[in-house]
Amino acid sequence: MILRCLFAFLLLASSVSAADPSLVPLPLKMESQPGPPLVLPKILTAKMPEDAGWAKHLTIFGERLNWMTAGDHQLQFAGGEHALLTFTHSADLSEEAYSIAVTSNQIQVTASTVKGLAHATATLLQLVGSDNLKSIPQLRIEDSPQLSYRNLMIDMGRNPHSVELLKETIDLLWFYKVDSVQLHLTDDQRIAFPSTAFPKLWDGVISLEEFQDLERYAVERGVTIIPELEVPGHSELLRRAYPDVFGKTGTDLTQSETALEGIKTLLDEMMAVFSSSPYIHIGGDEAFGVPENLQRDLINELHAYLKSKGKETLVWEGPRPGTGDNRVHPEVIHLNWRTINYPADEMIRDGHRVINAAWDPLYLVDHYPRTNFTMTSPQHIYETMSLTTFKHVNPEIRTYADPVEVAPTDKLIGFCMPWWEGREENFSPQTIPRLIPFAEVAWNPSLERNHDDFESRSSLTEKARTAAFYPVSIDAKNLLVPADGVFEQSTMVSLGMAEMESGSPLDFEIHYTTDGTEPSLDSAVYESPLELTKSATVRATAFSGRERVGHGSRRNLIKVNGQPNLALHQPVTSSATSGPPFSVERITDGGTDNLGFYLGYPADPEPIQLTIDLGGVQTVKQINVFAYSIAGSFEKYSVATSTDGVDFEEVATRLEKPEDPTTPAEHRFSPRKVRYVQIRSHGNKGYVFNSFSKIIEVQVF
Repeated sequence: MILRCLFAFLLLASSVSAADPSLVPLPLKMESQPGPPLVLPKILTAKMPEDAGWAKHLTIFGERLNWMTAGDHQLQFAGGEHALLTFTHSADLSEEAYSIAVTSNQIQVTASTVKGLAHATATLLQLVGSDNLKSIPQLRIEDSPQLSYRNLMIDMGRNPHSVELLKETIDLLWFYKVDSVQLHLTDDQRIAFPSTAFPKLWDGVISLEEFQDLERYAVERGVTIIPELEVPGHSELLRRAYPDVFGKTGTDLTQSETALEGIKTLLDEMMAVFSSSPYIHIGGDEAFGVPENLQRDLINELHAYLKSKGKETLVWEGPRPGTGDNRVHPEVIHLNWRTINYPADEMIRDGHRVINAAWDPLYLVDHYPRTNFTMTSPQHIYETMSLTTFKHVNPEIRTYADPVEVAPTDKLIGFCMPWWEGREENFSPQTIPRLIPFAEVAWNPSLERNHDDFESRSSLTEKARTAAFYPVSIDAKNLLVPADGVFEQSTMVSLGMAEMESGSPLDFEIHYTTDGTEPSLDSAVYESPLELTKSATVRATAFSGRERVGHGSRRNLIKVNGQPNLALHQPVTSSATSGPPFSVERITDGGTDNLGFYLGYPADPEPIQLTIDLGGVQTVKQINVFAYSIAGSFEKYSVATSTDGVDFEEVATRLEKPEDPTTPAEHRFSPRKVRYVQIRSHGNKGYVFNSFSKIIEVQVF
């Protein structure tokens, strides 16, 4: 493993230069070749093997290429040796490996499976869309992931997620070469899977036929859907709806043969729908009140059953491993997320394969119900994500200050980024900026990382992705914090489509909504820019006749009403990284909503320094600080001022819990000359994870 990582590093260091095309993730090996670039004609002739799966995928690839280039380049299948694009099957390549060779007159693509082919076509879309859309430099790419398990998990057991969003996500994963999506289908709040054996469980959102279609959609794009049935913990709805089958308690569920047969029936139904997945997830964590020996017996019983069906068993870090006949079978794969009750190094010692799903930096939590957000920044993910490091975000847990470090081993098979408890309207702004760095590092954890270079590349690949999959653009004017969609008073929103050579935008009709609902033919027709005077989730979809074209676009826009003060709209910097939709600029945007906070991490053990530049020396006598507060939580901080940005003097503190933490703290002092105001935050204390700063707004008078 160490030699393989070193080899990958040397290849990247020697082969990839700043002049190379913008690709995410960076290929394992990419070498520029001398000679003129390949100029792309309008018609890209293509030759491929006689394989139905390849044909379907390449048809989809051709559709996305056509949209991305506004009809300038169209794929056309043809025989003969002189096709511009040749796709070749090679059994010598591993499942996810591919190669691309670009000469002055041809592109040669080689893969062994649809997964490998999908990685190749994602690279081609980025090569064309991230540059000038007209040509590709001569180069050779030989690429494959260093890890087989690269997964995004979506929690569908707390809040519903539509089929449309899941299809958008599958295309996102295809484009950035993320291997799979895990659907957390069952929990205490809702059950998203439409069981025919137990129909009272279903939440009524996505039908069996829609899930079957989703499975086909994913397979055609080289993405695996992994279903999860959570037992014995988080099984309240199973037991509430069918107590005669699953019992009244979690302990009942583990001991009853009737319950076991019911669980196996549900697993059979899931395996029938998501048949392409080699993995089935059975939960296994947070089974509070259920004796650990019974938890282990259930895991082993279900593992044996799944193995008989040709499937591998996944579980969350749950009970301790046990001993003798009550030991969790070493074939069971563990997702290590807390490293508390069963640390990662012990899992590996006991022979388990392990997936890194550590809270820091991988957990994305949009807390249920709507009370909080917990996630690290995209830059933090890119710079700190490590296969061998298992760290928590909670200072009260040992692995915050003392992460578990394990030696490189083939027992570490990959990463999972979980999206917990989230609402659909928050998925894109919160998840996508964090999934992209995750995808690059998960593809090759030994990559030499440069965040500025990554940010430059990913900004271009995102333009290519949106052009390929989202025909309608949503543009808003005069945004205070563009990445977060913040505006003051009002904003003008324009919806547009790229003009296709085969027809003008008049051939299409854009329908839109501003309440977050999915547009239909009954929704308003876009005719001219819209003026928004309140916060809204704008969604827009193109229709050709009665048919939808591509994915619908969506954008959250947030209105603020800033109170005039010296800090309003002034630049602010942070000693910790931040990212949308919790950017550091939020603390001077004028907004005072309790959930409109800047999210900074880590604020412990050293405080985060937030510095506002007033633009010139001013006379200041009062500073107000708005901070997130719920259930008695409060922001712990001090306030300092400076005239030169170097020497700061403390003028106020809030280091102890106040009697009323919900009102803005007003700090008054004798008038003084100030240009820089610095908040030194020790984190938001007393609710969830004290290591995050959650400053909402700073006002200076």
